[in-house]
Amino acid sequence: MNIRPEIQHLATPIDEVNTHPKNVRQGDVGAISHSLSSHGQYRPIVVQKSTGNILAGNHTYLAAKALGWSSIAATFVDCDDEQALRILLVDNRTTDLATYDNGALIDLLKDLNSTAIGLDGTAFDGNDLDQLITDLQFKDEPEQESPYSQNTRAPIYEIVGECPGFDEMLDKTKYNQLIEQINESQASDELKQFLRLAATRHLVFNYSKVAEMYPHLSQADQELFEHSALIIIDFEQAIELGFAAFESAMQQMAEEALDDE
Repeated sequence: MNIRPEIQHLATPIDEVNTHPKNVRQGDVGAISHSLSSHGQYRPIVVQKSTGNILAGNHTYLAAKALGWSSIAATFVDCDDEQALRILLVDNRTTDLATYDNGALIDLLKDLNSTAIGLDGTAFDGNDLDQLITDLQFKDEPEQESPYSQNTRAPIYEIVGECPGFDEMLDKTKYNQLIEQINESQASDELKQFLRLAATRHLVFNYSKVAEMYPHLSQADQELFEHSALIIIDFEQAIELGFAAFESAMQQMAEEALDDE
C-alpha cells in the first residue's frame, strides 16, 4: 500500500522544474497560454520533490515558459519514482473520465457569450457552442438502420449584437513575441523567413467573434471567410477545398449499403 506523500506549496523558479520524461499526455499549449494570459495561474503545478519532474501541469509549465515567466507556483510531492508515475497517470486519467452536463454547459456558455468579451478565456468558442446546441437538438433522433450516415448540419449564423472589431478576432501576443525573437536573432535571412511563417501557428483566433462578424459581412466577404475555413457552411465545399476529407472507398461503401436497403 502506498504511503500518502508529504506535500509542500512553493513559488518556484521556472528553470528548477522540468517536464516529466514519461508524460504521454498531449496538451494544447496555445490554449493554456491564452488562459494564463487571461487569468494568471490559478492552481499550482505538481512536482516530484526528489527529481523536479512535473506530475501534473506539464503543459501549464510549457505555456508559462513560452510566455517568458521566470517563476511558477508549484506543489512539491515527496514520493518515490513508482508513486510518481501513478500520480502522473491518475491525474490524466481522471480528467478523461469526466463528462459534462451539456444542457447546463450550454446555459453557462450562452450567459458568458452575451457579455462584452464573449467566450474569451474559457477555451470554448462560438463554433463549440453551436455544435453543443446542434448535438443536444438531435440527440433524440431515431438511429438510421444503415450503419452509415450522410447527415451533416451546419450552424445558422445570425446577427445577435454589434459587429466586433478585427482586433477582437485575433490574439497575436505569442506570434509577436516570436517574430521579435526571430528578427533579433543571428539566423540567416532564409531561415528567418521560414520561422516567420512557422510563427503563424501561434496566432489564436477568437471564433466566437469571427462568428459574430460573419453575418454582418457582404456575401462576397462571407465567401472569403468560408474559403479561409474561418466559417464552414457547405460541408461538400469544405471537402473540395481540403478542409475535411472523405475517403472515396467509404463513400462507395455507404452507397452500396444504401442500395442494399
